[in-house]
Formats: sequence, structure tokens, C-alpha cells
Amino acid sequence: MGPFTFDFDRMDFRRDGVAVELSKTEQKLLRVLVENRGHAVSRATLVDRVWTDGAEFVEENALSVTVKRLRSKLEADPGKPEYLKTVYGIGYIWAVKP
Repeated sequence: MGPFTFDFDRMDFRRDGVAVELSKTEQKLLRVLVENRGHAVSRATLVDRVWTDGAEFVEENALSVTVKRLRSKLEADPGKPEYLKTVYGIGYIWAVKP
């Protein structure tokens, strides 16, 4: 997809052929977004799907922090994301074409 190659089974993530190290939480978040590519995923859904063991105790700020870290690893300019975009009032979308 675009400049990215993701192999979730092998936990191998690359941008422009260069390996990118992702935490388990970042991997889970990325997987949910990629599986729903082109569709906005609500913040509540992301919290439930990423923090499966105790989502009720996770602050929404944890999601914002994880998105920020993921953008810093995948986006050329994290301040102006091209791929992991915010859908205001809803959540986030993975906007990479296949």
C-alpha cells in the first residue's frame, strides 16, 4: 500500500523498504486501521479493539498518544499526515490506496 509493506504475521513493517519498529500497541492500532482502510474508525472502537484487556480503564488520551507515536514512525511529516488521518468528531482513517 503506497510506500508501505506490512506483514502482521511476521511483525515486519516497512516504509520505502526500510524496517520500522512498532510497539505491540502500535501494531494493533495499525492493523485495525488497515483492515478498515478508507473508512473512519471511531475512537471508541479503536480503544475497544486495541486495548482488549481492560479497555474500560484506558483513557482516550492513550489513543491520541499512540496515534502520535505511530505517525512519527510512518509519516514523512507527522504534523501534516497523509496516511493516518484524523476524522474530526469521529476518529481516524488509514487513507492509503492499495
